[in-house]
Amino acid sequence: MKLLLVSVGRRRYAVAADAVARIMDPKLEPDFRREAGSEEATHHGVRYPVIDLHGVVDQGPGGPPLYLVVETGSGQAMVPVDGAEAIREIPGTAIAPLPSFIFAGERRLFRGVFSDGQGPRLLLDADALR
Repeated sequence: MKLLLVSVGRRRYAVAADAVARIMDPKLEPDFRREAGSEEATHHGVRYPVIDLHGVVDQGPGGPPLYLVVETGSGQAMVPVDGAEAIREIPGTAIAPLPSFIFAGERRLFRGVFSDGQGPRLLLDADALR
């Protein structure tokens, strides 16, 4: 499974690389708009829900984020990240599923955990991002 490795604050995550339609730097996109704290962003007149992991994991806002435009089961969503590091091939057998009581809440954003050699990374569930 090819995964895009990303960071949010000091936390480290991964998302399926084929679910990422685009990595966008808002400083380079004149049509990008997101008001501080808003749960939506607009790009080229299209509104996207924003899933901000800084708030989900109690991280304060980082520096200027990059935005992953992620294909979900019901459309697209944007996920701000502090950095996109690399795409890596990770065997499915190396990803341990998370029990249902971990990160329980309205949405279950994470579906597994694996070690990338430097420590654990949580795998985002792109279908739950919307």
